[in-house]
Amino acid sequence: MNGERTSGLPETLNIDVQMWTSLRGRLHDFTTVVCDTPDPAPRDAAEWHRWATEYLQVVAETDGWQPGRYYYRAEVRDDADRTEQVLMQNHWEYRT
Repeated sequence: MNGERTSGLPETLNIDVQMWTSLRGRLHDFTTVVCDTPDPAPRDAAEWHRWATEYLQVVAETDGWQPGRYYYRAEVRDDADRTEQVLMQNHWEYRT
C-alpha cells in the first residue's frame, strides 16, 4: 500500500506543539509528537480536535508537561520533514 492507509494519509502524522509563555507573552516551539494516523481518519475538524487532544493528553501525562495553554497543528510532512498538509490546528488547555 506504499505506506498509505485507506484514508489516503501516511501511516504517521506529526502534531507540532507550541506553548504559551505568559511571562514573555508569546508562543515558543515546544515539541513535535509523531503518532500513528487514526484509521479510519476523522471526518471533520471536531473529530480531528478530539483525536489530537486525546493523544496530547496521554503524552503530556507521560512526559510531565506543565499545565497551561498549548497550540498545535496536526500535519502531514514530506520526506524532507517539511509540512506538506495541515489537517487541523487549534489550542488546548492542559490541566493536571
